[in-house]
Amino acid sequence: MWNISDEVKPSNRAHVQSLKRKIAAACPPVLPKKRLSVIHRLNCFLQLWLLKIIAATYFFVRRLFINSPFAIRPTLVKRYTCRLTLEVRIFFPPDYEGNSRSLLPLYFNIHGGGFAVCDAQIDDRFCTSWAKRTGMLVVSLNYTKAPLNPFPAASYDIAAVIKEVLEDASLPVDKSRVAIGGFSAGGNLALSATQLPWLKGIIKAAVVYYPIVDFSHPPDVKLAAKPYTNSPPDTLEKSSWIFDWGYVSNGQNRRDPLLSPCYAKREDLPPWIYMVGAEWDMLRLEAQVMIHHLAGLVNEEDPMVDAFEKGNYKWTVAKGCSHGFTHDLGGGSPDIQKRRQTCEMIYQEAYEWLERSVLGCQDGK
Repeated sequence: MWNISDEVKPSNRAHVQSLKRKIAAACPPVLPKKRLSVIHRLNCFLQLWLLKIIAATYFFVRRLFINSPFAIRPTLVKRYTCRLTLEVRIFFPPDYEGNSRSLLPLYFNIHGGGFAVCDAQIDDRFCTSWAKRTGMLVVSLNYTKAPLNPFPAASYDIAAVIKEVLEDASLPVDKSRVAIGGFSAGGNLALSATQLPWLKGIIKAAVVYYPIVDFSHPPDVKLAAKPYTNSPPDTLEKSSWIFDWGYVSNGQNRRDPLLSPCYAKREDLPPWIYMVGAEWDMLRLEAQVMIHHLAGLVNEEDPMVDAFEKGNYKWTVAKGCSHGFTHDLGGGSPDIQKRRQTCEMIYQEAYEWLERSVLGCQDGK
């Protein structure tokens, strides 16, 4: 059995236990975001906007000259009155008959991108595959981006669109079987939006991949406490500061449960949660602590294992993988082939877990 204490440097073991205690605390103290130096803020401003321009240009040119394969395009693209600027991409399972009256279980997908870049189209391949694998109706969501729209704008965007999708009589939705999932920032938003009052009790399960769940520790602290050594460079080491600057406003409580879901009460989150972490990801530790806490594994002597399922909670570490391992899987290099195999295994586990929790129960219980 893998024990996090075996990998964490001795100087950082106290940090791990501190994380456990803070998450377990009923009412953690408010932790306002401090205003950093002008030089730091200017640097983050320039870097984030440069990244947004490069990403927007890349996707525009790519989509202009390289059409997405027809097989992975959404069945429908809609916009809802609550957020007319946000495109919603809808994927029916391939064997669904349009004139059928049968209702489908529903899965909301939320894309990643540090709350600041990308859009729902980057997950088209996953959504098509997920609809085929599970037989679910998959709805891929967009949200407004930082820094023009910092927290909590994206959480409210997601919740508002989900509400309208559920009220859309043209979609064959079984409202007793609704799940949500997301990658990275999308995983955070999945756990955030479902806490809002009008969604509580509606979303039965969440499947989140390498999410950020704790903004209370700045990136340098997370890097110092990472529970691994001799790894490839952390993909978030340079970008995490600029995403933190863009998404979290000065004075914002970093322990707000909508921002940092690890501080949410168990009853405010979906009743079933499956978290997937990446072994070489600075975000792995906080997700690992959160899911162990939810499962009741919070004692100081409890080992934090790389895979478990207890009650309504499941955890898996993707061994040998870094943040974002589920994407950019084109090509045939050994690394990409290995990541494809890892994704296939994890997606199948997630599907089987959903079958045991949400898909197999008409009442969602």
